[in-house]
Amino acid sequence: MPFEDDDTRKVQTAVIGRADSDWPVFLPYDHADFDRFMLGRTRDDFYCGVLLGGCGKKLTAKRYLQKKCHFAHRPPVHCRRTETGEASADHLYIGQALRRRLTRQGHRDVEVTYLDPGSVHGGAIEVRFGKGESSLVRVQLARLSAHEWQETREHLADGHTHVHWAYGPHCGLSHNEVESSGHAIRISCRTEGGTREVYVGTQYADHSLEWSALAECRLSDEGIITPRLEAEPPHRGLPSPVPRPVAFPLVPGTLAFTAAIELSAPSPDGTAARLYEADLQPIGSAVIRARIALPHTHPAPSPDRLHVIHSSAHLLPLVEASSQGPPSLFIRANGASPLPHATDSRWPDLRPRPSPPEPPPPTVTTTDTTASASRALPLGEAETVRLLRAKLELVSRARGLITWETLVSYAGVEPGDVTAEERVRLLIAVDDPRADHKPVLSALVESARVPNAPPPYFGDVLAGLGWRSDLPEAKVAEIWERERRTAYALAASTPARQRLPPEPSETKVGTAPVLDEAQIVARFRDDLESVARGSGVIKWSTLLRKQQIPPSLYSDEARVRLLAAVDRPYVPKGRMLSALVKTNGRTPGPAPFFGDVLTELGWKPDATTPTVEAAWRDAVDRTCTQLRQAASASKDRQYWDKLGTTKPAVITAVRKALIDAARRQVRVGWHTLAAAAGLKPADLNDRVREDILVAVDRPAAHGVLLSSLVIASEHTPVPYFDSILRRLGRPHGLRPIELGHFRKTEQARVFAAYANTGGTSHASKGRA
Repeated sequence: MPFEDDDTRKVQTAVIGRADSDWPVFLPYDHADFDRFMLGRTRDDFYCGVLLGGCGKKLTAKRYLQKKCHFAHRPPVHCRRTETGEASADHLYIGQALRRRLTRQGHRDVEVTYLDPGSVHGGAIEVRFGKGESSLVRVQLARLSAHEWQETREHLADGHTHVHWAYGPHCGLSHNEVESSGHAIRISCRTEGGTREVYVGTQYADHSLEWSALAECRLSDEGIITPRLEAEPPHRGLPSPVPRPVAFPLVPGTLAFTAAIELSAPSPDGTAARLYEADLQPIGSAVIRARIALPHTHPAPSPDRLHVIHSSAHLLPLVEASSQGPPSLFIRANGASPLPHATDSRWPDLRPRPSPPEPPPPTVTTTDTTASASRALPLGEAETVRLLRAKLELVSRARGLITWETLVSYAGVEPGDVTAEERVRLLIAVDDPRADHKPVLSALVESARVPNAPPPYFGDVLAGLGWRSDLPEAKVAEIWERERRTAYALAASTPARQRLPPEPSETKVGTAPVLDEAQIVARFRDDLESVARGSGVIKWSTLLRKQQIPPSLYSDEARVRLLAAVDRPYVPKGRMLSALVKTNGRTPGPAPFFGDVLTELGWKPDATTPTVEAAWRDAVDRTCTQLRQAASASKDRQYWDKLGTTKPAVITAVRKALIDAARRQVRVGWHTLAAAAGLKPADLNDRVREDILVAVDRPAAHGVLLSSLVIASEHTPVPYFDSILRRLGRPHGLRPIELGHFRKTEQARVFAAYANTGGTSHASKGRA
């Protein structure tokens, strides 16, 4: 069936709190991330923000299985917002990130101004700070002519002591800044973990560009100081008479290396980096011995793994190379990623060194911390962390505090059985992953000795969550207080569930429908399956009321008998619908009668579910997952049935069409691929197209990427190509220019593999 791809009301970003808020949120595309995104939020929290160029009306977060999740306006819709995509709130993310960075550096009066919000690429941002707001950082995102740029620079210089510029990816002015100041600061956002993270790049006159997270930079009267600026100050004034070394940019994802050995010598180009000697192979070339420089902060590459250079890199000749055999090539790279396998067909000649033999396991003694940890946590670490998190959420709703000793006792643990290191690790896990606007629940743990004060180990928890490890005590206390207030505010902003209608009068038992227990059990089972597909729970009284049965009609023993019948025949590790039934109270965890239901079914504790609490959580997770997957598979079948075909048939047709295009050395669009499968392009939304191309190119470790030949309208790349790379285990998360280079390289490899074959190429055997 056709999807609403032409619905202009769909947006991917919104703001929280009110219409004029500058608190942005990005709704993840994948339905699997939707529930995590909605934690602590309601469907009334989102607005089409004025600072996004929107109408200020409320938006609804929409969860879909067969297409991208998105925000939608509530009708009637009269919105003129033009920027609605993934990057449409980047100006707000950048403004918020700069404000936070300055605040953490001790600046109190930080003013952020958004100029021309809602325009193409977000307009511009001005951040003022310092005494009397004497310093200003101007982030230029929208395009600006050279004349307008010069006029704006002069105007801002008249009113501020220090003015510094940063440039977005679309403004086209960074080269002007390099000519004027010797370097330029670039700024952009990347989607990471359901939010948009801000990255800062340093561009020099040799066109080199090195990116760092904003958290690694500092802001001062000198502007945004990146790690590269700290290590390599740019040349100012007249250009140096010494010629700069020749450096050739390399395409990310095309080089891999192994057998890396760290050298004590300095980097040949004079940069602050760690130098390695390694076996290196470009795609389609032979193995050579080369020297590779990686940033000091980069983890040392293991010599027994295969590593891919995934970031920007440059090739430089080694002037000291001789004919006696030392490496003659030098690679300066910003990062490399280890591959999960020892070999890769793209680099067939690279052979990692054998891993060193593992030392024999140490004798377990009574002081073994791992053994003591397993004994100290009867529910296991994952279950204990979930329980601690749930208890801290209850504490936040009550606007209270709790000591560690009281908190850990809810998990059946004696405080003395948990070491100080284990305590910190558990609290870090409670708040992991860390995200903007998500409170640190560990801030609700108070000192056992000093009430209303942070415990002495709270600084270690913050360090584990990404804060500096050397924060002064006063700063730790300030963060503890701020995060505590944030947790209270978020809990208070979450409205209580609406009350259910009053229960039927218990005196009218005679008017209830006459049903035998088999019919009641069957209806219970249907209702509970619907609850599971929505990942919810239901009250016992509500379950009865849906059948028009008064709660007083059944005793506690009858309730256990009926719920056990719902789950018969009982299969260990099978679905358990009775786990979704709770009492009228709000206490998290299993209903008081769930243990009796388990006993009635013949359940016995084991290593993975040693307690009723653990069995309940396992049953809820397993039941909801199984039924959601079954519902998704059923929808998938209905979708393809309605189109009169099957998914495997479409995948086969698309693969054949792409192989034919490769032999003809051409790129194709979805109008060609859909026609090959007997469909229309409108029948396939982006998510379905992505799934088809991933299936075409599996397994990812062999052959070439046929999906690289698929183009969108006007011969532009398909927007989900990076997602295809991620799902196939290929280098992903690249900047647009890097992704474009990688895609063109893959297209060339496809054309080479199928050139002049006239039949089935080696790359396609076993795949067509």
